Amino acid sequence: MPIYEYDCTACNKPFDLLIPVSRRDEPAACPECGSTRTHRKVSLFSARSTSSDGASHAVAGSGCGSCASGSCGSCSHHH
Repeated sequence: MPIYEYDCTACNKPFDLLIPVSRRDEPAACPECGSTRTHRKVSLFSARSTSSDGASHAVAGSGCGSCASGSCGSCSHHH
């Protein structure tokens, strides 16, 4: 099951929930205040692997905060 990140618009607290993909669009209750006035955030991920010689390299994720292709203006490493 994936972890989804949310922001609560009632108490302004961020929180994470581990829920099935099939329930990702259902309202999420804030664990702090119980409100369902929440907003699911776009989550980013990155994974790195280290080879036997100690070299590290990205194996997943783009490293860009707001684009998947790495070619937008906010990307720090244009492809």
